[in-house]
Amino acid sequence: MSENAVRQNGQLVRNDSLYGISNIDTTIEGTSDDLTVVDAASLRRQIIKLNRRLQLLEEENKERAKREMVMYSITVAFWLLNSWLWFRR
Repeated sequence: MSENAVRQNGQLVRNDSLYGISNIDTTIEGTSDDLTVVDAASLRRQIIKLNRRLQLLEEENKERAKREMVMYSITVAFWLLNSWLWFRR
């Protein structure tokens, strides 16, 4: 946070005067419990969203790995069959 930016009620407030910053700081200290609860709830929601996204990515990765295994197997079988047919000529 810069010198002239202060958090007030979870939002960033910009003040150019030093007096305004100290005045807002004292009001923030009075409501720090409220901000802590709001910040904790906000962080909790973000963690839940990230957890859901991570689970989706893990499932997609497993499905991709299965698809790749099938495609690699088919490709190897194709080349083995082609090689066998070519040697048989």
